[in-house]
Amino acid sequence: MSYAQAAATYQRNAVLTASPEKLVKMLYDGAIRNLEKSREGLSSPATSRTPEVNTSLSKSIGILGELRASLDIAVGGKIAQDLDRLYEFSIDQVTQSNSTRTAVGVTNALKIVRTLKEGWDVAIPG
Repeated sequence: MSYAQAAATYQRNAVLTASPEKLVKMLYDGAIRNLEKSREGLSSPATSRTPEVNTSLSKSIGILGELRASLDIAVGGKIAQDLDRLYEFSIDQVTQSNSTRTAVGVTNALKIVRTLKEGWDVAIPG
């Protein structure tokens, strides 16, 4: 088994055995990682249209969409509604960055996701 296969197996097992809280943390980490890649790539005209930037933008939108889809408004009430609006705004910002090929929207989304991740880390340590 190659290193890449072993790493993929480990990651798959980590996801399959994770608690819902841990999965949310993993999604935030993935969003942050891809938003940072997007911001870095969009910061230069030489790299703003590369396949790597397109992939990281798509992954960012996908992860934010997954976070949004996981909300249960009936159970979460106002907090879930507020999160829904933050995720919607972040998705819109990343979409704008994708259209304009500038990092402004990605930077805005990154600030929100980092803040939410910090709050999640305080609420659910470990």
